Amino acid sequence: MGIKLHVAEVYQVKHNSRDYFNNHSVDINRMLYKYCPSLSWEGEDIECSERLEVPRSELADLIGKIANNREDFEKWLKIHMIDITVDKFIRYIAEWIAFSDQRNDFVVLTWY
Repeated sequence: MGIKLHVAEVYQVKHNSRDYFNNHSVDINRMLYKYCPSLSWEGEDIECSERLEVPRSELADLIGKIANNREDFEKWLKIHMIDITVDKFIRYIAEWIAFSDQRNDFVVLTWY
């Protein structure tokens, strides 16, 4: 429990918009929930969450898992009708890591 109340002196929100997975928020959120155990989100239901915080290290681990299980992930992409290659999916996750605020140990993803 906190002892003192603090006010944020600097609060900045700047989004880098990517059109990677339009209309696939439920699929992507579920996948991140499955592979990123320290994922946190707003709301009660991961499927409906519009804001996720994913540990940077777990996203890096996810890239390795995808690369090591390419065939399974290709099937996952097809099942969820996400029309990209596994390599492109890996590149997108790497971009999330690269373009996110490097001052944090997590990557914030928002759907809107």
